[in-house]
Amino acid sequence: MIATESKIDEFIQKCKTNALSVTPQRLAIYKALIADKSHPNPETIYNNIKPDFPTISLATVYKTLETFEKHGIISVVTPLHETVRYDAEMKQHHHIVCVKCKKVMDINDPVLENIKIPEKVKRGNQVLDYTIQFNIVCSECRNK
Repeated sequence: MIATESKIDEFIQKCKTNALSVTPQRLAIYKALIADKSHPNPETIYNNIKPDFPTISLATVYKTLETFEKHGIISVVTPLHETVRYDAEMKQHHHIVCVKCKKVMDINDPVLENIKIPEKVKRGNQVLDYTIQFNIVCSECRNK
């Protein structure tokens, strides 16, 4: 619970830094995102908060998530999906993605953090960040 409270405090601070109001709807959208480790799409977040916010629209959820991403509060994860997926974890990490069921899982491994970036990538460029994505067929899909 402490980690969640810390993330919410961090979220509120980032909103203030970016001159974004912390409305009940924005807070609910962010809480729904951090509670769902599956890297949810906007429709899933909308369905999760709709019971508590019956007047919220799907368009508002999309627009809010886009605003959060624009201000570096969340990141977009769009591997092999028909729809955008979001991630509240902003520390560098990587993903495992099932190409069949589209499940997205985080992977944190020190080995991946120490990969040498090729000179061809660095030459004349400013490397801001990198992520690694492992495309797999998960065990559940393989056993079907």
